[in-house]
Amino acid sequence: MAKEEILATSKFYLEFDGITELITKKVSGLSIKLEAAGDMKSFGVRKEAASFMQATVSGVTSGVMTVEFVATVEDQSMHDWYRSSHSIGGPLAGKGSTDKGARKSASLTVFNQAGEEGARWNFTGVFPKSYKTSKMEPGATELFTEKVEFVFETCHRVK
Repeated sequence: MAKEEILATSKFYLEFDGITELITKKVSGLSIKLEAAGDMKSFGVRKEAASFMQATVSGVTSGVMTVEFVATVEDQSMHDWYRSSHSIGGPLAGKGSTDKGARKSASLTVFNQAGEEGARWNFTGVFPKSYKTSKMEPGATELFTEKVEFVFETCHRVK
């Protein structure tokens, strides 16, 4: 690896537990935010009327990771995962899910110019929030894609 090498956004790989052969077109929305309490204004006073303020982490908010996949004839894993994660019989049925609320782990790897792992984020508690396909129309020249929004419980950059 070159000293102080800059990573490109075009060399990446995304995998989920048991789903490793996807053709990933685009990944966006990766974010984590620490929520704070006591950071905006004084919340009390001390001796001699000295104002007291201290920022304290009170929680974590994970973003929604949006992933677009190029669809293939053989692979319907994204649709199947979405369906098995949500109510049997659709949203109005109110029944449990086929996979009983199971979550997956995931890993997003960005490669350097030598084709080696340059950076990696690991996710736990991954769950498909929404699923949609690309628009279909006569004369279109784009590839058919599936777009899935994922929520996750943790995200850690491990490299």
